[in-house]
Amino acid sequence: MIDTHCHLDRVSDLGAALDNELMALVTIGTDPERSLAACDLAAREPRVFASVGIHPSDADRADDHEAREAIEALARQRDRVVAIGETGFDTYWHDDRLPAQRRSFAWQAELARSLDLPLVLHVRDADGSESASLCACEMLREHAWGRGILHCCNAHEELVGTGLELGWFVSFAGNLTYPRAQELREVARQVPEDRLLVETDSPYLTPVPHRGKRNLPGYVVHTATVLADLRDTTLDALEPRLDENARRCYELPSS
Repeated sequence: MIDTHCHLDRVSDLGAALDNELMALVTIGTDPERSLAACDLAAREPRVFASVGIHPSDADRADDHEAREAIEALARQRDRVVAIGETGFDTYWHDDRLPAQRRSFAWQAELARSLDLPLVLHVRDADGSESASLCACEMLREHAWGRGILHCCNAHEELVGTGLELGWFVSFAGNLTYPRAQELREVARQVPEDRLLVETDSPYLTPVPHRGKRNLPGYVVHTATVLADLRDTTLDALEPRLDENARRCYELPSS
């Protein structure tokens, strides 16, 4: 199995995080420093690959020329960089940051296009709002880059539809295992099988039955199990498809 999205630079015990039987892990950069750390880890660990970018929470940094240069240099020079991001739109704490997030997304989308890499998209709306999701839909259509991942799917119908129209993958995280996530579970039933991915987003979004503890990449199996149940199949039947999708999405080696 493959954890398609984790933050190994943020786990408290890297040894424990890597103590699993996963075939591959993609660790995600969220700013120049953490992107460099992701690349360095990928260079040391054969199963680890890196994505480099600037998170929407730090979108203002994408206006800095040196920060952009640092990300671009990593993306162009490190052979284990398999994606750009995570970028995206987040209004959970503030809704006045969308202009900066638009600029950051536009730059990272075009960087992904120039390098023919997938773009990792984070979208989180404030409670009772869909401004981040609608902004993401608009920007996805404007840039129309056909390689990407809707990371930690938020179940927004228009956003999922837009991503699928562009040929993107839809990734489900530990919140799929939460009993109250009925809307998300319904989306998980409907996404075409050849677009499905699973992730942990560790150390965040710990799935049941470990909820309340720090998340680990190996826990991706719990999300995959729930996903299989929702789709009336078994983990043994679904896992090869999930692995194939992850390899195709990130162009990972077959072994």
